[in-house]
Amino acid sequence: MIKTIPLDQTLPGMVLGEKVMSGSNMLLPLGTVINISHINSLRRCGVSAIVVLAPSELTVVEINEQREALRGRVERLFRRAGSNATMQSLQRAVLEYQLEKLN
Repeated sequence: MIKTIPLDQTLPGMVLGEKVMSGSNMLLPLGTVINISHINSLRRCGVSAIVVLAPSELTVVEINEQREALRGRVERLFRRAGSNATMQSLQRAVLEYQLEKLN
């Protein structure tokens, strides 16, 4: 099931149920997992609402794919952490927080 929601109610981790267009330009493709950057860019482009997949529509496979993609993004974000214990703890905390939001 898809639903239209105001951009102000959009949360990171939501999945686009339709591509986002501005005139003839595609801003984001169908299936994009929304992040803060996307929300800010859409706001700057004057987008007021988007179509997202309702959480009940995500299959176990899709949820697992989102989790793996999230792990990859967090790993890239902390790629220079090395063996720094503080940064490794922060990385784990960020990953746990983001994964909890998927549930």
